Amino acid sequence: MMRFFRGIKKKSNDNYFLALDIGTDVVKALVCEACGSKARVLGVGRKQQKLGDMQSGVVTDIASVIANCHAAIREAENMAGATTNRVIIGISGELVKGATNTTTYIRRDANSKIDLSELKNIVHKIQWRAFDVVRSQLSEETGYSEIDVKLVNAAIVDVRIDGYRVTNPIGFQGKEVTLSIFNAFAPLVHYGALQTIAAEIDKELISIAAEPYALTRCLGYEESGQFSAIFLDIGGGTTDVAVVRNGALEGTKMFTLGGRTFTKRLTQSLNISFKEAEEIKLAYSSDNLERQSNKIVREAMKIDSEVWLSGVVLTLEDFDNIDSFPSKILLSGGGAHLPEIKEALESREWFKSMRFSRKPQVSFASPKMVTNLMDETRLLKDHQDIVPMALANLAIEFINEEQVLSKLLKKVVRLMQI
Repeated sequence: MMRFFRGIKKKSNDNYFLALDIGTDVVKALVCEACGSKARVLGVGRKQQKLGDMQSGVVTDIASVIANCHAAIREAENMAGATTNRVIIGISGELVKGATNTTTYIRRDANSKIDLSELKNIVHKIQWRAFDVVRSQLSEETGYSEIDVKLVNAAIVDVRIDGYRVTNPIGFQGKEVTLSIFNAFAPLVHYGALQTIAAEIDKELISIAAEPYALTRCLGYEESGQFSAIFLDIGGGTTDVAVVRNGALEGTKMFTLGGRTFTKRLTQSLNISFKEAEEIKLAYSSDNLERQSNKIVREAMKIDSEVWLSGVVLTLEDFDNIDSFPSKILLSGGGAHLPEIKEALESREWFKSMRFSRKPQVSFASPKMVTNLMDETRLLKDHQDIVPMALANLAIEFINEEQVLSKLLKKVVRLMQI
């Protein structure tokens, strides 16, 4: 197939862009064409990472990961018959922290109408206040100094004037302006590695975005403002957790248990190589093992699924700002293929000691839920394809950004990233 594509002259225009998901196990690349508020997926590329390339979502061999990215991009661009000039890159891993901070600004003159100059001042002050709080928290949690913590991305999730929700405060009167801003942070060593990769790819960087944030933005729920769910994305090295309540992202957290943990268990239980264990795990997940082998693998998987579930519980308990958790859980990522993952979440015991009003309902996030993307390749069929699709969806938002508030915040964020 690659030979066939090589003979085709590739198209190029400003509407083409690349979504790049640098996962612990696989680099995934999507070539997309922006069409207004939607996009078409024209090419898909995947490249398996080696064991030593990434650990727990963090790059450990930059040169090797760059080579893998080039391979995935080449495959996607060959399939699309197009070259891309812009890229959005996802960032995840245990050390990426995201939190939504709500801050109220008291205006001197409640009767005057808010203009652009005042709004700029409000956003600037509130974001710097939120930045200091979250950066300090991340520093305490990770042991990194505050200087070594970088802002990945920020987004306004809620705006209220005297308690009333608005989308654009300009022209409104009122005493109290309340902004809820989501901020994602990562250690400089992690963020810097992705910046290096972005430079080597030699494309204009649309954004480096926190993948759990992108995931919560891709299902089109913002219009209703009532959507609530817990997102669990199980990758190769980590599980990303994001909580959305009433259409607003409360925060994101990660823990270092993913698909590789289950593979390593099989290498020990069956005394086989990692590659063989991975093949057996995938066959088991697809229900392609004979009965006796299936039973042996299931016993091994059950042990780690209980450890994984305890990781979910501990991580959710860290969301101390939430009174009651949503009763809907959406699974994505390659690790979600294991039947024990869904079974562990559907067991009756774990949620009873937590802040759930009723037993959570567990389902899988589907590519069909990403309504802004039209997959012309017909290759995006699985919940492990959701993250690169979510990144592509976020890129559309950035490309078409028109909201005054978001533009102001973007300018402030650029200052913070210097």
